[in-house]
Amino acid sequence: MTLRFYGKGGSEQESCPSVHVDDADGSLVIVGWPEEDQRVLAEIEAVSHIEPHERAFRVPRELKKALWEACGGNDPRFD
Repeated sequence: MTLRFYGKGGSEQESCPSVHVDDADGSLVIVGWPEEDQRVLAEIEAVSHIEPHERAFRVPRELKKALWEACGGNDPRFD
């Protein structure tokens, strides 16, 4: 497996949230903060069941450009 790094940010520490793409299958690998707010999880559950082995993650807005590029977008303008 080869991960391609697209960006990191949103933290003042070395362990920042980050965005990667697995070159083997094109899937995204996201490092972020596990979502623990029960209101947010309830909103997600209203439209998409979260299996016991799945987690919702929050990614900071600084990574919007990295996510866009990881999905194949070019030169986005996020303000």
